[in-house]
Amino acid sequence: MPDWKEATLKIGRQVWEDQQARADERHVAVFSEGFDEAANICVSIVAERIAELMTKIQSGSYLSTEEQFLLSRLTGLKEEMEKALHSFFDQDAQDR
Repeated sequence: MPDWKEATLKIGRQVWEDQQARADERHVAVFSEGFDEAANICVSIVAERIAELMTKIQSGSYLSTEEQFLLSRLTGLKEEMEKALHSFFDQDAQDR
C-alpha cells in the first residue's frame, strides 16, 4: 500500500478514536450531571422535612413523640442516603 494511503488510514483511525473518546467523555458527563441532580433532589426533600421540624423546635415549641421519632429517623435516613450516594458515585463505572 502506498505511503499516502497508510497515512490517510492512520489519520482516519485517529480522528475516529478521538471522536469516540469525546463521545464517551460526554456520556460520563451527562450521567454525572443527572446523578448529581437526582441525588440533590432526593436529599433536599428529606432535608426540608428536617428543617421544618427544627424550625418548630427553634420557635420554642416542643415536638410530639411522633415528631421526635420522625426527626430522628429522617436525620438517620439522610445520612444513609448521602453515604450510599457518595459510595455509588465513587465506584468505577464498570463496577456498577
